[in-house]
Amino acid sequence: PAAVPHWDPSQPLTADVLAAAPPLMQKQMLGEKIFSKVHKLHPERSGKITGMMLKALDNAELLGLLDDQSALERKVAEATNAPAAVPNLDPSQPLTADVLAAAPPGPELNTELNTEQAGKSGGSNTPQSVQLTEGVLKPSLKGSSYMRGIVAPSADLRAVYQLQDSESAVVCICFGQERLHKQYILLAAGSKDGTVVIYRCYRTQEELAMMEVDFAGGSQDEPSPSEQRDAIVTHSRLGGHHSRSITSIVFNLLEDQLVTASLDKSFGLWQVDTGEKLKCFTDNSPLPAAAFLPVNPDVVVAANSKGKLKLVNVKNGLVLQTLRVETEVRALKFDDTGAFLFAGTKNGSIHVLESSEGLKFKFKIRLARGGVTCITFVPARPEQNMPASLLVNTSDSSVAIIDCEAPQGILTNLTLRNRVKVAQTLLPLKCCFSPSGGGHLISGSEDREVHIYNLHTNKVQHLKHHVVPVVAVAVNQQDTLLASADSVGRIVLWRRLDFVTSPSSSGFQLLDERDSSGLGVQFHLVAQLASGAIRDS
Repeated sequence: PAAVPHWDPSQPLTADVLAAAPPLMQKQMLGEKIFSKVHKLHPERSGKITGMMLKALDNAELLGLLDDQSALERKVAEATNAPAAVPNLDPSQPLTADVLAAAPPGPELNTELNTEQAGKSGGSNTPQSVQLTEGVLKPSLKGSSYMRGIVAPSADLRAVYQLQDSESAVVCICFGQERLHKQYILLAAGSKDGTVVIYRCYRTQEELAMMEVDFAGGSQDEPSPSEQRDAIVTHSRLGGHHSRSITSIVFNLLEDQLVTASLDKSFGLWQVDTGEKLKCFTDNSPLPAAAFLPVNPDVVVAANSKGKLKLVNVKNGLVLQTLRVETEVRALKFDDTGAFLFAGTKNGSIHVLESSEGLKFKFKIRLARGGVTCITFVPARPEQNMPASLLVNTSDSSVAIIDCEAPQGILTNLTLRNRVKVAQTLLPLKCCFSPSGGGHLISGSEDREVHIYNLHTNKVQHLKHHVVPVVAVAVNQQDTLLASADSVGRIVLWRRLDFVTSPSSSGFQLLDERDSSGLGVQFHLVAQLASGAIRDS
């Protein structure tokens, strides 16, 4: 209804406001309110608990819980099989016999105690954000024995930066093509409030050493003073930003322009270095997804909420082609050749389209009960005898791994290989791929963890640093930097440390997991020597 175009979650949710909203939106409105209350009681599993309550209770019961704290606590206690009187364990406080005796004996809580307290039990100074991971990313920092702290493989994945521009959820993050600049990597972040910020992540010495001597980009001799090394600065901010949530961010191949799509019924073309708006195109409905056409960088394919795919020339705004899908398309991804486009819909289907002279439907599959929120294409890896595949987030709490059957290079079918369980019922979660260590699926999750799944060994690992749901993740082209973004606007950057070689003189320390002070353009750098290196460029 037109009366509820922009519901403000900070305002009270009354029965009248809820009744005026469409049925699907009612669950989302209740979910946002319930989640904020559940998170205060049980932050470790707030996403899962909220999802369970939304499925088990009707709208009237959920609305009643918003005004009845004791009833809400009972429902949360039932969902966790723990007495409501037992407080959450604060891992920063000492674990005493009394606290342990008051906790339920379930294995899940005991496991959490063991992992959170592991760094305190042996005189180790290892921060809680340290997780043991195998093979994700290439090592890009040298680590000392002090940083290692625990028995670990020759390299380990650590949170090294945290930055925050506002309290609005970061819903899209995207690294640049890494073709233009040798000294740094570009990272674009789009938020629920419509803002887009582009950050400049300076490469480490280890990253520069991995690169070819003759860099193909156009700015090999850029200044890189020592105080900027291993630092992050704001590269640009998009001027005249969107008025509603960003849904897609895509760099062009030259990394000098950026396309954004938004729920405000528009998509824009922007100058990366200045943030200047070059073009803005409007539609008659929200735009859940957009992507550059690989074979023609002047053409963008955009999907609107009425099930239409449009090919648009961004130079002159001419609509070259319009196709209709049976329902809203929420994710778009081309394969590595640009010959095929995959379009994921809100009813859980994937359409495959040929891309030659325009777009042409080829076939579709029904994948899941929940809507598709992200598609990541993984190129074939002949050395591991692995075909090309798709990694697909769906809102029925899973990420599907789908093999692309392409005899003689012609895609003929999509075959489900496996499903990985990831908490997702409300948020448009994203996933990405790291080719290191046999290949890894990396996904955000509503349980506030970054989920990592080894595509070779089928082993699942988790990164614990965020205190709210993780919405978006991205890995750079060089496979040395992982970014994860959450529902309160924080972006955490992860690197793999190399403990084999002798530590460098950079004096790195790890990010404090519990640091949550302040807003503004807030950066947390974990290098001792970088006290003056973080700034807006």
